[in-house]
Amino acid sequence: MSGETKTLPLVSIVVATYNGARFLEAQMDSLLAQTYPNIEIVAVDDCSKDNTFEILERYAREHAHIRIFRNASNLGYTKNFEKAVSLATGEYISFSDQDDIWAPEKTTLLMDAIGDHPMIYSDSQLVTEELQPLRKHSDLKNQTPFDNCLYFAIDDCVAGHSLIMKRAIAVAAMPYPTEAAYDLWLPFFATLYGEIQYLNTAFVQWRQHQSNVTGKGFDLKAKVEKTRTVLLMYRDACPPALEKERKIFQQLYDSYASYSLANNFKRMLLFFKYQRYFLAMKKRNAFRKFLFCIKMFFKMKPQG
Repeated sequence: MSGETKTLPLVSIVVATYNGARFLEAQMDSLLAQTYPNIEIVAVDDCSKDNTFEILERYAREHAHIRIFRNASNLGYTKNFEKAVSLATGEYISFSDQDDIWAPEKTTLLMDAIGDHPMIYSDSQLVTEELQPLRKHSDLKNQTPFDNCLYFAIDDCVAGHSLIMKRAIAVAAMPYPTEAAYDLWLPFFATLYGEIQYLNTAFVQWRQHQSNVTGKGFDLKAKVEKTRTVLLMYRDACPPALEKERKIFQQLYDSYASYSLANNFKRMLLFFKYQRYFLAMKKRNAFRKFLFCIKMFFKMKPQG
């Protein structure tokens, strides 16, 4: 190990796998091609039924800085990443899905830019399964630095594979709630420690599968209840210094209780008053944001 490598913080790339054999080798090769010299790769398989774990075993035999684990029972996507973070030893954590392709300079440039911020994230290039380019993530959502937890009240724009964060904060955020994806919970939580930085470069080819496009149906009632649960988690996570934010999360939670005239009016006023935060990620001009706030009198906007 060179002297330069010893002085660079260790970055743990955590990989959560489940039945991902089809694209796993290309993904692992892109992680091994990172130009940042001080990394470890921690892969946790969540009881795959294909040969995913056998592929991981081969990579671990060939590369000493790869550590692999296999769950005794299926934990699910978010909890599997939580376990991977708990097994990591780096000062910083980077998350990798099992089918994305990273640019070689991704870790180096993000670490160059993170400074003392709790987290940094970047843009992503959406691609087909055959890696044909589609749109960028920034074409769908406004991506900027975020310095307040209210930005994540009803929306998100930070893809987990695009971020690096301090491991101490990723651990402090445990247990990760199953009601929210890890890459919704962790960016929110990181803002409690400072501003999230943003680097306007697409470092990841983000494969879009059929399930990404069609989803699993839209149950509005269930999504609204899930949103209320997440709002309570946000409220409870706010420290005493963020009493204003705690109250806003509580007010928003209350406004989602029912379609009563009082709640509808309260919800609309909250969106007007705090649209700087609630609508920051929306690709809308000022007039369309105004109309969006009006619509909140007639409907409930679920999280995401």
